[in-house]
Amino acid sequence: MTQPSIAKLKAIIGAERDMGDIPEILSLEKINSDEPYWNVTIRSSNVTMRITDPRDIIDYRRFVTQCFKQLNMVFPLVKQAMWQNTLREVMPRMTEKQADEDTTREGHFRELLETFLTNRMRGKVREDLLRGAPWEDEGSRQHYFTMAALATFLERAGMRKVDRKDIATWIRALGGGPQNLTIKNYRKRCWWVPSDAVDEAPELHVPTMPESAI
Repeated sequence: MTQPSIAKLKAIIGAERDMGDIPEILSLEKINSDEPYWNVTIRSSNVTMRITDPRDIIDYRRFVTQCFKQLNMVFPLVKQAMWQNTLREVMPRMTEKQADEDTTREGHFRELLETFLTNRMRGKVREDLLRGAPWEDEGSRQHYFTMAALATFLERAGMRKVDRKDIATWIRALGGGPQNLTIKNYRKRCWWVPSDAVDEAPELHVPTMPESAI
């Protein structure tokens, strides 16, 4: 069955309520990220709503609840089928774009990984891996570290509920992977990334303070 157009909808329900009172979507933008979200602008409002759950767009009652919550606007109820027809007309105008890298969890991970591998607590020799410190093998140009030490660092740095499967995926995306190393006759499972996958932290020199004259 063919759904009626907006014009026909106005004619159908016009006698009962003003169709102009129903939210009219002027722009719909989807931001593709780890968890996609949508920016929605409706007529008579200069504020763009950010919606993180697609059900808050698809379901009319949930959509007008978001309008009340974010825009302080109230709309009459209509049948769900009418709202779905409205969305069908809007969808061809929806735009999509990728989220900025540093706003994604993977981007956040890369920033923290750089800090983890280049901070002043990093190891100087291979044996330091046993105490959880990362170590760079300058010969192979690879940074080595343990998954446990990295996961603990990420959580302490504020990256909550990080899944080790995600960490492994992000490490492989940087060209790295797992590798067993022999350290003091002990076989240790480690992970590595190429040295050029991260930028070396600049060395800061503390200025010398002049001696005060007594």
